[in-house]
Amino acid sequence: MEWLVEGKVSGLNAAQTSFSFDSTGRYIFDYNGNIESGTYKVENDMLFTTPDKQREIMVKIARLTTDTLIFEMNRSGKPELLSLLRKK
Repeated sequence: MEWLVEGKVSGLNAAQTSFSFDSTGRYIFDYNGNIESGTYKVENDMLFTTPDKQREIMVKIARLTTDTLIFEMNRSGKPELLSLLRKK
């Protein structure tokens, strides 16, 4: 697990980051104990999440396998790459 910003290791803790997606189109995002939940949809290689009572957010799914999920993101013009592993 790692979280890169502009290709460099960031101070963001990927080990304390998790996503859960269910079959009804709901998700839960946990970053270091801060919980966000809402609805999601996947179209082509894009994940669209809409936190409850907020605007839709879009990230690119760079890689998805049975145990790895990698997002390409852009926050304030800085490219980010978040790599997550499936919990066993």
